[in-house]
Amino acid sequence: MPILLDVITIEDLSAFVDGQAEADLVEAIEELDHYDDRCAETLGAFAAQTALLHRALDPVLNEPVPEKLLALLRSHTDPAN
Repeated sequence: MPILLDVITIEDLSAFVDGQAEADLVEAIEELDHYDDRCAETLGAFAAQTALLHRALDPVLNEPVPEKLLALLRSHTDPAN
């Protein structure tokens, strides 16, 4: 069986972990994950990093936008100005 990790890029693996990979790539990576330890280790590291980032940043993402900032944005998008 060919070593697909040589043709599947780090960007492909990242897209896979983020749920952004195309269907044919998902299938190839899932197959590769079963027999290539390097692929499995990389996917595990990416998944762990993604989880850490979500724990750290999701609370900020879900905060309301400050009213002062909204007012500033409105003032620059208002056709009257």
